[in-house]
Amino acid sequence: MNLPLQAIVASPVYRWWVYAAVATGTFISVADQSATAIVIAPIAEDFGADIPTAQWLAIGYMLSVSALMMPAGALSDMLGRRRMWVLGLVLFAGASLLTSFSVSFWMLVGCKILMGVGASAIQANGMAMVAGAFSDSERGKAAGLHMTAVGLGAVSGPILGGAIDSLLDWRAIFVFVAVVSVAAAVIALAVLRPEERQQADTASKSRSSLREFDWAGTVLSAAFLLVAMLVVTFAMDQGWLSPVIVIGSVVSVALFAVFLVWERRHPSPMLPLSLFRSSAFSIGSAARLVSFVGSSATFFLMPFFLVAGLGLSTAEAALYLIPSALTLTLFGPLSGRISDKIGTRIPAVVGMLISTISMYLFSTVTLDTSPLLVAVASGLSGMGMSIFMAPNTSAILGSARREQYGIVSAFLNLTRNGAHIVGIAVPTAVVVAVMGSMGYDADLSDADKLQDLGLRTAYVAAMARAFQISVVLMLVATFLALVTPSSANATALERVGAAMTTKPKSDVS
Repeated sequence: MNLPLQAIVASPVYRWWVYAAVATGTFISVADQSATAIVIAPIAEDFGADIPTAQWLAIGYMLSVSALMMPAGALSDMLGRRRMWVLGLVLFAGASLLTSFSVSFWMLVGCKILMGVGASAIQANGMAMVAGAFSDSERGKAAGLHMTAVGLGAVSGPILGGAIDSLLDWRAIFVFVAVVSVAAAVIALAVLRPEERQQADTASKSRSSLREFDWAGTVLSAAFLLVAMLVVTFAMDQGWLSPVIVIGSVVSVALFAVFLVWERRHPSPMLPLSLFRSSAFSIGSAARLVSFVGSSATFFLMPFFLVAGLGLSTAEAALYLIPSALTLTLFGPLSGRISDKIGTRIPAVVGMLISTISMYLFSTVTLDTSPLLVAVASGLSGMGMSIFMAPNTSAILGSARREQYGIVSAFLNLTRNGAHIVGIAVPTAVVVAVMGSMGYDADLSDADKLQDLGLRTAYVAAMARAFQISVVLMLVATFLALVTPSSANATALERVGAAMTTKPKSDVS
């Protein structure tokens, strides 16, 4: 190692170098998702793809990320997080470059799926690497700082995507993503090099070789997640009671049961079920799942309301929804620092209460409502979720050993992704049912039909009902956050135990 890198590693602020390296990769992986979302329309136009076909650009990516998230986390705990992180970035960059040269829509989808494989390694390790670089007393701060990188990516993605598409072409977006990803990999190779050896040593103590990896558990978990997500995705078109959906549901339940039995018997399980014995892990994960299910309705329903209901342009609608990403970026680190000082329970509960208020405000929206109320509710939603997520993540990580941070980080991200899928499917089902009971089809794509005030009124009424369900879910998440053990309590118990086992002479020294 050369002298400049030795100076970086020896620096008392080395954890900030680690954070900068990880934040770069996290930023570009998140920015890619939001940038791609903004150019789906021109992509579909170029390849002549209709809306049902175009959605596979997002679905394919989401399926590959979700299915491979936990295997990537488990492998990182065994092989080293830095190694998996760099591998993920390189694969992500290469697939992104291939995406820019796609000659057909399905080649584009295939490349996005390959990008999802790389993104699974990035998302599974980002939080684990940041948390591992900071001390236990700064775990909340680490979680909040990681959320800042995520928020910046979510805010910057549409701006960068729109600007690059306007100046050049949508293909140039993926070239840009590839270049930044390669730069992030180079930075990681330099800055994270010493940490790899430490983690590799730790991993070697827990798993002796790659052959001992839980490959069967990997296949079972991936199969379960794929089937379950496909069931949720197609249930709206096929109907929840259709034979295909019923059979898919039974198969997913069976795969999940077999996965649990296998994990209990495997000597080195991919997902150690012993983690769920901790109430901080199990209840905290449940609170996280319910909160994301409740908040996901905002991202799916409000754009339809602003564009189809109020007649705003896409750019104008984005302005009223961007406060969510901004407050997510700003309040995460603050909440993390507070949770490090007073424990995780109070800020988590406060965050959920704020999120509940935001869902209630969304449920009161009508066609006569000023879009400014939507902006306020959006800002409160981002604020509440950011205030909740940092301490929630800290509490869950605090219930696991540091060598398990990879799989725990992957599980947390998988929980979020799965909740987003359910959080879109449930409100969609509610909107379809309510609008159907009022004599309208849930179709807002026809500009001529949107002239019908009754259609737009029916949609708003159905949307309000969906957000009422979100209010209930947020209250449930608030209760779960209230009963989740605080990390401060756990730390205090550890200190008492340490004091009781410490010899008198060590106290003097």
